[in-house]
Amino acid sequence: MTARDRSDHQWIAVGSYTESYGEFRARGGGVSILCLSPSGSLRLVDRVHSPNPSYLVHLAAFDVLHATIETPDHRAGLVSLRTPLSDNPVRVADATPLKGRLPCHIDLHPDGRWIACACYGSGDVIVKGISNNGRIVLHSGDRILRVGSGPHPVRQTRSHPHGAVFSPDGRWLLVPDLGTDQLAAYPFDVLTGALGSPRNWHAPAGSGPRTVAYSKCGHFILLTSELSSEVSMLRWQGGTLTETCRVSSRDSSTPAERRENTAAGLRLHPDGIHVGVTNRGDDSISVFGMDAGARSLRRCQTLPSGGRKPRDIGFSPCGRWLISANQDSDSCVLFGVDPSSASGFLQALAEIEVPSPSCVCFLSRLSESQAASPRQQDDECLDG
Repeated sequence: MTARDRSDHQWIAVGSYTESYGEFRARGGGVSILCLSPSGSLRLVDRVHSPNPSYLVHLAAFDVLHATIETPDHRAGLVSLRTPLSDNPVRVADATPLKGRLPCHIDLHPDGRWIACACYGSGDVIVKGISNNGRIVLHSGDRILRVGSGPHPVRQTRSHPHGAVFSPDGRWLLVPDLGTDQLAAYPFDVLTGALGSPRNWHAPAGSGPRTVAYSKCGHFILLTSELSSEVSMLRWQGGTLTETCRVSSRDSSTPAERRENTAAGLRLHPDGIHVGVTNRGDDSISVFGMDAGARSLRRCQTLPSGGRKPRDIGFSPCGRWLISANQDSDSCVLFGVDPSSASGFLQALAEIEVPSPSCVCFLSRLSESQAASPRQQDDECLDG
């Protein structure tokens, strides 16, 4: 493949569960790198082993892929990998232990200097600094322990933070807590990495907040509630949250024999209008359109995810493609995307075998100007 051919292709990292715990089924091999051609074909180009890399984020400035190590033991932490965008094989570059169990979600600060992690098993929310070479600084940042419970007798016996998402301005860290039915907004100190006292928004009892995303304009929050299979739209005003809309993540025509369901993945389309949500049980993807003026969501389409237990989805940066990660059918399915189509937002096109996939992450390339100066910053706060 020539350099020009490579520039026309898109690269996707897929995390997979390698080890079972609890009721989890795991057959994966670690982090897989897929190549997506302009014509819509998928192929596996590389794979590197890491235990339970359940969630991935790409730091494009240094071509580093950070992944959670979602284990219930002392190995729990983060792993950093070098990706194939620089024509080298993907490889593990570094590992960072965390004092928390089952780290399930991570997010990068807008300026690339911090990474936040939610630990589902222990209730910890952890922030670490990122140095000038893209590596995680061990003795940096902050760690807080969330406490509480909810009414569900099995899923809400304690705090279970399921996400940690920085606000677009970098001044807040938003944490959905499935165990306590809260969405917590923590003030964030960008100089020290410290988390302040949270402002808690209380979701309906037993709903189980799981995944959040900021709207493109930054004035709204999208939230999936796992246990109640719902999607909410909330007004965001500097740490204050007000719910404006709550709808089912499911198609009302779902057969009665398949009523058990949990909502999971949540991703925004690059157009800033559409949002995709996965349903595990229905094994479907629902697409909603956001109406900022009416502060509401409208269902555009619900269709099969192409496999069992779709844990995550990802839209390509160009907006033409969506990939679903179907955990229990060992597959990733590619959909064509056309927001203007009268026949449907998504159309299934191709499938590739990826055992126990958990997360989809499109790898971004920097422009030449960005690559020449990936980040202007003072790292004194990270070197101590």
